[in-house]
Amino acid sequence: MNRKVLILAALLGCSTIAASAQTLPLPLLSGTTGDLPWGLYAGGLTDLQAGENRLRLSAPEQAKVLGTRYDADSRTALISYRPMAPMDAQRALAFATEQLQREGFDLTFRVISTPQNTRARALLRRNDHLIEIEVIQGTSGIIQALYQFRNNDLPERLLMDQAPDNLRVYGAPLDLDTVQIVPGRIFLTPPGDVLIDSASYRDREASLLFYGNYSLKELENFYLPFFRSQGFIETTEQDSGEQSRTYRLARSGETYSLTLNASDPTSRARVTLGP
Repeated sequence: MNRKVLILAALLGCSTIAASAQTLPLPLLSGTTGDLPWGLYAGGLTDLQAGENRLRLSAPEQAKVLGTRYDADSRTALISYRPMAPMDAQRALAFATEQLQREGFDLTFRVISTPQNTRARALLRRNDHLIEIEVIQGTSGIIQALYQFRNNDLPERLLMDQAPDNLRVYGAPLDLDTVQIVPGRIFLTPPGDVLIDSASYRDREASLLFYGNYSLKELENFYLPFFRSQGFIETTEQDSGEQSRTYRLARSGETYSLTLNASDPTSRARVTLGP
């Protein structure tokens, strides 16, 4: 009798293991880019652990996956889906970044590119692996999430599809000694290796909102020498108190307005460059 019980228990145990194995989702598309294995899955993926080498990316729960694709030349994986409930690009990006953070990635920057929240980007890092996410919301509510497996470098530029070509906005500081100086070109960056909350270009003004406890003096200590090294001189300034100051910059007969806003209670500071 005891022997029968043991055999039955063993069989039940095997059945449980087999059932568990069968419930693990299979990827819709998988591959290895560099030394990083990855897979694209349907919604509802919860088996995520930080530190695993295998990367698991999915659509939100109950979303209808419409297609997947991988382009080897650009090292980009794409998953298209229709969410169960309306979702803009900002929310879709938040889902994708949270998923990568649960797998051990750290957020480097995040950009919402359009006022309607139809396009958003973020860069995340885990050790030597960099992944850039671009989320696009189509007119019919379809979400396209593109994951680019980058080499160990930061994105070249922000706001490329909005700002004029002579204005180069970057998501990280630049060593101007290593950058080719072209007449008429202007560089704008954050003052350090910080998380960018948003970047925008509207009404000929480029603006970066970034995290960090920056006083007005600290912002001035970075940005005034930064623009002087690009050939600008300060002509006038308008003091708006301890939190904000606007400078008029001149170079080659053209003038610009540089506004610095010290960190607010949410630990975010802003730099704005405009006409």
